Amino acid sequence: MTDKKQKVIQKKLPREVFNALKNIVGEQWIYEDRTVVETYSKLSIEGGSFIKKHDKDPHVLPACVVLPSSTKEIQAIVRICNRYHVPFIPFTNGQVFCNPTTLDPTLIIHFSRMNKIIRIDTQNMCATLEPYVDYAQLQAEAMKRGLWNGGTPLATTVCKLSSQFAFAGLWQTDLKYGLLNRNIISVKMVLPDGEILTTGSRCIPKAGDFWEYGPGPDLMGLQRSGLGTNGIVTEVTVKLHSWVGEETFPEIPAGRPSLAHVHDAKYDNPPAPLKNHKLVWIEFENFETQLKAMREIAHSGIAIGLNATGVYSAFYCSQTQDLTVKRCKEHFFPDWNCYVILANTTSDQQICYEEKVLQQIIDEAGGKCINEDYKPEVYEALKPWNYDCIRHCNGYRMNRKFYANAWLPVGPLEDAMVTSREWKKALDTFGELDVTDRGGADDTPFVYALQRGHFCLFETDNYPDPVLPDEIRRAQAFGIYGAGVVTKHNLGPQLMAFVNVEPFTTMFPEAGPNVHLFMRKIRKVFDPNSVAAPGRQVFTEEEWQQFPQEIKNVVNKMKVMNDLQPVE
Repeated sequence: MTDKKQKVIQKKLPREVFNALKNIVGEQWIYEDRTVVETYSKLSIEGGSFIKKHDKDPHVLPACVVLPSSTKEIQAIVRICNRYHVPFIPFTNGQVFCNPTTLDPTLIIHFSRMNKIIRIDTQNMCATLEPYVDYAQLQAEAMKRGLWNGGTPLATTVCKLSSQFAFAGLWQTDLKYGLLNRNIISVKMVLPDGEILTTGSRCIPKAGDFWEYGPGPDLMGLQRSGLGTNGIVTEVTVKLHSWVGEETFPEIPAGRPSLAHVHDAKYDNPPAPLKNHKLVWIEFENFETQLKAMREIAHSGIAIGLNATGVYSAFYCSQTQDLTVKRCKEHFFPDWNCYVILANTTSDQQICYEEKVLQQIIDEAGGKCINEDYKPEVYEALKPWNYDCIRHCNGYRMNRKFYANAWLPVGPLEDAMVTSREWKKALDTFGELDVTDRGGADDTPFVYALQRGHFCLFETDNYPDPVLPDEIRRAQAFGIYGAGVVTKHNLGPQLMAFVNVEPFTTMFPEAGPNVHLFMRKIRKVFDPNSVAAPGRQVFTEEEWQQFPQEIKNVVNKMKVMNDLQPVE
C-alpha cells in the first residue's frame, strides 16, 4: 500500500524511445502530458483500477499514449517496444482490464484514429473494419445497403467489434444469427513481437474474405478472448445479413436531445419498432414459468431476438437515478418478464404467423403480454427499448452508479436458476451496495446471448459509489466470490470475465485444468519479451511470485467459501 499523502509521480519513457515513437506517428499523435494521458487511459468498469486511484498507486498511471493510424504504424510501435522492452497496453473502449500492472514506464496504444469502415462487400455480405469502428457506425452504413450485422449490444457506440472479438463478442439481439464469435470471417493482427497474422481465406493470395478458415492451424480460434495479450486486431471482417427494415431510423418527434434538456422524458419515447419488425413484452408469474416459456420460444425457431431484461429496464427506462431507485423499490417493472423481437425476414406474413406461435407458448406458460391494454403505464415506460432492441440509438441514459463488478456465467437456460440463487447468497453474505444490486435475486437476471436456448449468458452486477473505495472493495468481493461460483457449478468459466484474467487465471486451475500453465507457454511463443499487456490474462512465474500475497489470500478465502481447494 502506498502513502496516500505522497504525490504520484508519472514515469517517463526514455527519450530515445519517445523520439522513436514520435518519428512513427508524428509529434501531434503522441502525448506524455499527464492530463492527456489520464484522459486517454480512463477505464469505465474495472473496480481495481479505481481502488488504485484512491490509494494513489502508481501502477495505474501510464507513461505515454500514442495514437497510430494504420497497421504499419502499429507494427512499427510494437517493434520499438520489443527493442527497448517497453510494456504496451492496447486500448479501444477502456471497458475492462487495461491499467498497467508494472512500475516500468508503460505505453498506451490508443486506436481512436483507426475508426473507418474499410469496405462493405454487398455481394459476399461482409464488412471489413478498423479497430475503433463501433456497432452503431457499422449498422448505419450497412442498413443503407439492405444489410446489418445481425445483432446489437446494449451500448453500440461504446462497444467496438475488434475489442469484443478480443474479449467476449456479446450482443443482445442474437437469437437468429448468433453472437459475434459466430460472425467473424477474418482478422488481421499485429502480434506482440511485431509480426503480422492474417486469418481465414484472406491469407490465401487473391482469395478474399469469404470463409473463416484458411490453411494450417486455426489461429483465429486461439486469439479469441485473448484480451489483447496475444496481438492487436487492426482489421476485422464480419458477416452481414439481410436487413428488412428501413434504410435509416426515423427521427424521434422531439428531435435530437442535448445536455440542456436530457431530463425531458419526451426524448425517451421513440415510436414503435421499424418496418417489418415487432417487439413483444411478456410478463410471467414466476421464474420457473418464464424460463420454460423462453426455452420454448428459443427452440421454436421463431423470432430474431429474445432477452430477459431484469433490473436493466429500471436503469434504461428511467430519466433519473432517483426514479431508478424508486422503480426498483416498488417493483414497477414486472419481476419476471422478457421481450421477443419478430421480423419479416422471409415473408410479409412471417410476423403474423410467428405471433400465433408465440401466443400459444405464452398461453401454455400462463404469461401475459404487456401492451396498451394490460399495464399500459409499464408499456409506455418501456419505450426506450423500441429501437434499441435492434440498434442502440436512443437510450443514451443508463441511470445507475459505478459499474464495478459483473457476474457473467454462461450455460443452458436452466442455469439462470443457479445464477439467481448464488447471487442472492452473495447478497446475504456481503450485503447490497444499492437496492439495484438485488436485480437478479428478487427478479430475473439479465438473460441474453440465447443461441436458440442452448447457450445463454446471465448477468448480475454491483453499482457502488465510485468515490467510496470501501464500497468498491465490497463489489470486488462479489466478483472474487463469483469466480468461485462459476467454477464450482461449471458455469462456463472460460467465458466469465473474472476467470479469464489474472490473478484468477492462475488462482483457478480448475478452469482448465491448469489452463494458466498452457497460457504461459502460449505467451512465450507470441510475446517472448513479455511486453504485451503484462499481467492482464496470464502471469509469468516471475510475475506470479511478485503478486501481493494479501490478494492471493483473499481469493483463496473466497475459493474455500465455494468448497474449492486454495492455491499454494
